[in-house]
Amino acid sequence: MSVGVRRAVYLLIVSALPLLAAVPQAALAEEQNAPNAGQDGNWVNVSENFIKRIGADNITPAYLRGCQGLIVTPSGELVIQTAVKGICVSKDQGATWSAIENNNIKGRCETGFGFSLAYPYDGRMAFFCYDGFGARSGGISLDHANTWRSFLQITRGVEFADIDWNVRDPQTILGMTHEPYRTVLSVDGGKSWQKLYKDNEAGELDIYKSCRLGVINDQTFARYNAKRGGIELSTASGQNWTLVADYKVIARRPVHYGKNIYWNTAKGVIVTSDGEHWTLTGPGAEDACYGPYFGANEQEFVVVTSKAFLKTEDGGKTWHKLAALFKATDIFHGNSIYCYFGWDAKHNLLYSSGLGASIYQLATATK
Repeated sequence: MSVGVRRAVYLLIVSALPLLAAVPQAALAEEQNAPNAGQDGNWVNVSENFIKRIGADNITPAYLRGCQGLIVTPSGELVIQTAVKGICVSKDQGATWSAIENNNIKGRCETGFGFSLAYPYDGRMAFFCYDGFGARSGGISLDHANTWRSFLQITRGVEFADIDWNVRDPQTILGMTHEPYRTVLSVDGGKSWQKLYKDNEAGELDIYKSCRLGVINDQTFARYNAKRGGIELSTASGQNWTLVADYKVIARRPVHYGKNIYWNTAKGVIVTSDGEHWTLTGPGAEDACYGPYFGANEQEFVVVTSKAFLKTEDGGKTWHKLAALFKATDIFHGNSIYCYFGWDAKHNLLYSSGLGASIYQLATATK
C-alpha cells in the first residue's frame, strides 16, 4: 500500500471516529482542579487569522483544529503545534506567525501537560502527542524551536511525559501512552520505548486522577501512588519503589529548573533536588495544577489553580493573583481538561488556549 493510500485510509478512519479520544464524562467529573472560572479582563485572540490562513480552522474532526499544543518561553516566543503545519512560532507575541520548515510534529496534545521545557530557559523544549502522521509521538528541539527531532510512535502516541533535562541532549524520557494507558520509558531520546510496569500498579487504571510521574535523573524516577497516597521514588530505573513523601500530587508531571524539580500538589508547590526530600515552598498556592512557568530567575514563577493565575517573586513563599482563570471559549467540547496555559515573563503576558482552540492573550498589571 502506498504512502498516499495509507494516509487517505487513516484520515477516513479518524473522520469516522470524531469522539475516539474524548475523555469519558465520568473521568471529567472526577478530574481534580479542572479550570472552570469565567472570563476576567480583556483576553485577545492572537491566532485567529493565522489559523485560518493555514487551513486549521475548519478541520474534521474538530479536535484537530486550531492549537494542538502550546509552549510560552520566558522571553516571549509562542511555540504551538498544529495538525496541518506541525510546529509554528511567533516571536512578536502573536502579531505574526511562521511554520517551521521540515518538521513533522503534527499530532495533538490532549492536555496542558503535553510539553516539557527546560529552565533556566536555553532553547530546549519538547512536545508529546498522539494520532500524528508518520509514526511519531511528538519531538524535541534543542535550538529554540528552529529544528526538531521526532519521537518514535508507540501505540497511538505519548499523552504526556517528563524528561531528564540534566544533560544537554536528553536520552531518558518517562511517560504515558494514550489508549491503552501504559507507563513507558525511553533511554535513547525517544528512538524506542519499553513498558515500565503494570498499568494498575500505582492506580493508573483511573489515569485522570492518579497517573503522575517524573524524572529526577537517568536512573531515578518519581511517581504519585494513588493507592498509597504519596510520592514514591525509584533509584533503579523504575524496577522498585519506596514511599518518600506524603503529598497528593495534582500536576501530571513536574517542572525542572536546573537540578531542582518542582511539582504542584494539593498543599501547594513542592521542590526537591534528589527526589527523596521534598519541601513545600510556602502556603497560598493550594491545589495548583499547571506550571510552574518560570521567569527571569528561579524565584519568579506563575502557577494556575482552578480559580486564578498566581505569581510569586520569592520562590513560592508568598503569592499574588494576576488574573482570574480564563478558559479558551472555543476549546474542544468546552471541556476544561483540555486547557493549555503559559506566561511570558519578559512582556508580562498570560496565555490561555486548549485542544482545538485559538490562543488568547492577557496583558497583566506590573506589580
